[in-house]
This record gives sequence, C-alpha cells and structure tokens, in this order.
Amino acid sequence: MQQVYLYVKRSQEAFSFAKKVKELIQKEGFKTVSDQEELDFVEKIPYEEIKNSKLCVVVGGDGTFLAAARKVAPLGVPIVGINLGRFGFLTEIEKNEVQKLLPMVLKDAIPTQERLVLEVFKENKSGRKFVGYAINDVVISKSALARMIDISIDTSLGHLGTISGDGIIVATPTGSTAYALAAGGPIVYPTLNAKVLVPICPHTLTQRPIVLAGPVSLTFSLKTDYSEVFLTLDGQVGEEISPEDRITVQKAPFMLKVYPHPYRSYFDLVRIKLKWGKR
Repeated sequence: MQQVYLYVKRSQEAFSFAKKVKELIQKEGFKTVSDQEELDFVEKIPYEEIKNSKLCVVVGGDGTFLAAARKVAPLGVPIVGINLGRFGFLTEIEKNEVQKLLPMVLKDAIPTQERLVLEVFKENKSGRKFVGYAINDVVISKSALARMIDISIDTSLGHLGTISGDGIIVATPTGSTAYALAAGGPIVYPTLNAKVLVPICPHTLTQRPIVLAGPVSLTFSLKTDYSEVFLTLDGQVGEEISPEDRITVQKAPFMLKVYPHPYRSYFDLVRIKLKWGKR
C-alpha cells in the first residue's frame, strides 16, 4: 500500500482535523505515515523513509507548510497544504474543500508546480558548513537594539556593492509575498526561476530591490563588528553570524513540488489574500 506523509501543526485543533484527513486518505487506498511523535494515530517512520511517500499533506498554517517543505523538498516528495492558519497563502486548500480536493490530489488529477529552493552555506577559518534550505527567504539582519550594519554583496557575476541599513532579504518567488513584500519588494510569479534581493530599511534610498536570475549565487560578508547580526531561514531556523563569516545563498539542486489549488489562480490568491485590486 502506497504511503502519504502527514505533517501537522502542533495544536489540538490540527490534531483533531488530521484524524479526519487520515480517514479520507485511507478511504482512497493509501496509508498515512509521519515522523512526528505527537501523531499517535498514524504509523511512525524515520526521516529517511519519507522519500517513499506519494506526497506530503500538511495540516496547519503557512509556517507549518514551510517547516514540512524544507523536509520533503530534498527528497522529491510533492506537497499540498490544508489551511488551519490565519493567512493560508501556501496552504491553499480550506477545511471545507478537503473532501473534494484531496482525492483529486491523490488521483493525480491536479498537476504540480515547481518552485525554486535556496540553499545556504557559512564559511570561515573553520571551513565551509551547510546551514540549511529556505523555501521563502534568507534574511541577514541586526538585532532589535543594534545599530545600522554594513553588508558587502558579491554575486557569481561580480561584486554588487555594500549596503548600509537593518539588513538584507534574499527571497524566492514563493517568498516574494512574505517578508520581502513588507520590506518593499515586488510580487514575483511563483514558478519563475528567479530570486529577489531586498534591502531592509537601507540608509541610501536608491538601494532598491533587485530581481536576479535563479542560478546567480550571492555571497554576503559583514563590514561592521559592533552589532549582533543574525542569519535566518524562513523565519524559523537561524544562527548568529560575525564579520569572519561569509554567507553564500544559491539555488538548490532540486525544486519544491507543490499542488496548487485547481480552481483558484495565483492572481486570485494575490487579489483575495493580499487585497491587490478588485474583481
């Protein structure tokens, strides 16, 4: 029996609804599995066996979706989200649509989209270390009480320059509607092979967002040593960095496979969720 990997937000509401999702999946002829200890109603598997899943079903909000996507994207497992959160930009299927749409996903009646993923490395005198993957964005920013920071930016095509401000965002097209948008970046269609570089509160107003081709890699180094500076992936994973560190952000060697909503376009999402224009 083919398996479906279930990833659920850690809340009682999500656990309760996930049981209904499990029953629906079983009705369609699949077994449900998970590596989350809290899900005592599904079969437990180690991370390595997730790759054998037909798909990943996320029950939760966009944050839960991002956490699950970072796990399954390297394994080539496609993902679909059921929205139990406040916003639901990534978890496109609403609770009242699950009975109709999830069977369509399980029967391959909905084609997947491929989304760019970022991979991040940190290099210093100790060597080069893999930091992680990002579905939405990679952020280098100062702490709340720190002063303005200077960040030097090099690309695989040459030196770009040094910016002064609160930090920098590198966003995927998927993440262009998240922190990058709030910082003044553009909305980028999610299947484009591109990334967006967005300064956070730049000291110079001409340092505007730049859209780069997906294969172009970026390397950042700090030019100030008097502030606490943090590297964050998807707002969920991160660590403090210092002037001796060089941070490289590049396109991952794989794509995230996503099941979009079959009856709502991306522009419907932008209009409904982001209030961009009228019908």
